[in-house]
Amino acid sequence: MIAPAPEIRELGPDDLDAATQMLAHLNPGISHELLRQRFDTILAEHPHYHAFGAFIDGRLRAVAGVWIATKIWCGRYLEIDNLVVDPELRSSGLGSALIAHLEAFGRSKNCYLAVLDSYTSNHASHRLYHRLGFEIWGFHFVKPFRPLDR
Repeated sequence: MIAPAPEIRELGPDDLDAATQMLAHLNPGISHELLRQRFDTILAEHPHYHAFGAFIDGRLRAVAGVWIATKIWCGRYLEIDNLVVDPELRSSGLGSALIAHLEAFGRSKNCYLAVLDSYTSNHASHRLYHRLGFEIWGFHFVKPFRPLDR
C-alpha cells in the first residue's frame, strides 16, 4: 500500500499525546505516562531537539525526533531518534518521506551527516535505512548503571 503524500511538520503542543501513542509502538514496555514525561522533559530541556510528524488527513501517522549536535570526529550532525511509523502504514513510503524531510532539515542546519540507532532485532528498519543510503560505521555500546525505568 502506498500512503498518500503526507504533511510533514514540526510537532506542536497539541500533537504530543498522539506522538506519545505513536512512540509506544517502539517502546511497548514503557508506560504511556513515563513516555510522555520523558518526551516533555526532552522538549523542555533540550532546545537542539526537534520532534516532527507526518500527517495524513490531519492524523499523525509517523513521528521522529532529531538532535542537532557537534562531535569531534564529524562536526555538526543530525541524529534521527525514535522514528516510528503507524504499523498499518509500514512499507508504504511514509517512513522514507519522513526521513527525506529530516535530512533536508539537517542540511538546512548545516549538518555534515545524519546518524541513527536501530535495535539489532528490528530487521525491517535495517532494510529501510540501507535502502536510503545509511551505512553501518560502528557499534553503539550500552552499559546500564541500574535497571531501566519502564
